[in-house]
Amino acid sequence: MADKHPDTSHHLPVVIIGSGLAGLTAAVHLAERGIPPLVLDADALWPGGRLAGGDPDTFTYNGREWAFSSEHSVHALWGGYMNMRAMLERFVPLELQDSTGEEWINRWGRQVRRVEAGRMVRFGWLPAPFHYLTLLFSARFWTTITPLDFLSVPGFLFSVLWTVGLDPIHEEVALDGLMMREYFRGWTPNLRATFTGLGVNLLAAPAEDITLTGFIAAIRFYTMLRRDSWQMAFFPDNSHDCLIEPLIARIRSADGEVMHGVEAVQLQHDGDGWRIQVDMRQRGIKSIYAQRVIVATHAPGAERLLKAGDTASEAEKLRFPGAVRNATVRLWFSQAPEGGAPSGMLTGDFLPDNFFWLHKLFDEFRVWHDETGGSVIELHLYAPDSVLEQPDNVLLIRCVDEVQKAFPAVRGSFVKGVIRRNSRVHTAFRVPTHDSLHLQTPWENILACGDWIGYDSPSFWMERAVTTGIAAANTVLTAHGLETYPILQPPEPEGLARGMAFVVRIFRRTIGRLLLGVARILNRLIRRG
Repeated sequence: MADKHPDTSHHLPVVIIGSGLAGLTAAVHLAERGIPPLVLDADALWPGGRLAGGDPDTFTYNGREWAFSSEHSVHALWGGYMNMRAMLERFVPLELQDSTGEEWINRWGRQVRRVEAGRMVRFGWLPAPFHYLTLLFSARFWTTITPLDFLSVPGFLFSVLWTVGLDPIHEEVALDGLMMREYFRGWTPNLRATFTGLGVNLLAAPAEDITLTGFIAAIRFYTMLRRDSWQMAFFPDNSHDCLIEPLIARIRSADGEVMHGVEAVQLQHDGDGWRIQVDMRQRGIKSIYAQRVIVATHAPGAERLLKAGDTASEAEKLRFPGAVRNATVRLWFSQAPEGGAPSGMLTGDFLPDNFFWLHKLFDEFRVWHDETGGSVIELHLYAPDSVLEQPDNVLLIRCVDEVQKAFPAVRGSFVKGVIRRNSRVHTAFRVPTHDSLHLQTPWENILACGDWIGYDSPSFWMERAVTTGIAAANTVLTAHGLETYPILQPPEPEGLARGMAFVVRIFRRTIGRLLLGVARILNRLIRRG
């Protein structure tokens, strides 16, 4: 039986449920303004949500024991991550390293074609939203397309206009039932496969789980409206050590606390505040009292929590996004390719969806390269369950084969492979609508933040988690009469993209009014008849 708090005047000012990036962001901004939060995390060992660390990967090679830190595979910030960069500058100064380029490697059967696309797209002279056409000036790119692909030009132009003229997140347009494949109507199979791969990488989900408006919102934010949005900047180390642990240390230094192995199971009204029932594992069910609660868990966890206790009736009216799982594969080789970009995308018939050469990014993996002459590659698999449920040895064999096809220089030099299977908690992004969970929830003194939470920002993933985390903290700070933090928006679209968006919006309004007028006339005729 849950214990009872004898005096509700001793409520904690804020309890944050979840110590992922969103929860820690809210916590550190509150703590620095003198409101020490309590952060609850269900994981007893590795806080940080999808940026958490894990047990090291260890093995013996040439008589030496090797150990490498593991993580969930988050390595970089994108150009539009304005609030995350501001948060890092405030609390966790990092020396980010800009990406020198990204490769697109496409495989059809045995044919493998590659082109460095990152620098060309970012620094080409064609303005957004037509900057991808800069690739036509690359001789290598011509090896990846066929004359038939020029039949895609009308469909491509229509898709571009659709993208610049529709802002799904701001307009709260989900268009449920329409999937990403609708975007590519009129495209040839080759270009469709390439840009489908782009969508899979941006949304970190199988193609069949990506909605049309989710894809449009993602390419608007990450690449279509500005050339520099595509610029990645890598962390100097794994995300757990260089980001999560420093955030927790900063919170604790300001009298906040992060409790591990504590799972919130339901919320109950307690005067103007809330009683949070928590499962403390071996210590049983306890109660924690808070004036305000910030729900900062992944979507499945928030749905379970809010559909129990006193929040259940309103939570049943809400629409929670689904979740997907994925896998990370790391492969060690005793040889290394020469040159090439540190990361890239794999499309077409490839099993993995992207790659990172870790020995080009992080010091602990550079040691492997320096001492063995070898390399370490990380692959991300955003595949359906039918693939992810295959045994580890099958996936490893398939991934080694794929890497050797993409990078023949490592053929026959495989040393070690490990697979990290991430649980089904990654958001299957759905554009938040009026019936989604928003920052301001239906319950007094309960806020929400996370990469799936409704908030008027075009941002995605880590940037959305940080943006909503700061906004949640600001709401509490305002209630306490304290100074808030600025919420930054990504830079405006480039001039051509902005002008095209204006024209498309005018066209949409005109067509909408015409259709509404026709509908009214038809309605009058029907009534008279």
